Amino acid sequence: MSMPLTLAETGALALADAATQLDQADNAGKFLHALERNRKVWQTIKDVALRLPNPQLADYALSTAGKMGHGVNDAQVSALIDISRRVSAQLAGGNIDHIRERAYFIWENSGHPSGQDLEHWLIAEIETKGKAGITPC
Repeated sequence: MSMPLTLAETGALALADAATQLDQADNAGKFLHALERNRKVWQTIKDVALRLPNPQLADYALSTAGKMGHGVNDAQVSALIDISRRVSAQLAGGNIDHIRERAYFIWENSGHPSGQDLEHWLIAEIETKGKAGITPC
């Protein structure tokens, strides 16, 4: 039986994937979807009060992603991607690949559920940990 991902690991994975999705968006629709996903992930992380090295990073990320592309320039998008990746690495303790492997293993052991985005997984894990009385890392 595998250990579930910690809140920090799940947050790290969600942020890393949101940054990659934003970085690889090659059309307006994908870009807007990636911004919305990034906003949701940051909002969830802020809501559960994971220990961020600089809480203003979450405020910046939420503000930038929340504009949905209106009045956001390339430098701001690049900063959002960089911030997401840096905070992801900090939450992951520098080992995001190990977390990806664990997440895949957990997905396999759960019967390969489809249609579950990382932000849903993050929310479910937070709820589970909260019900068990476990404090976010």
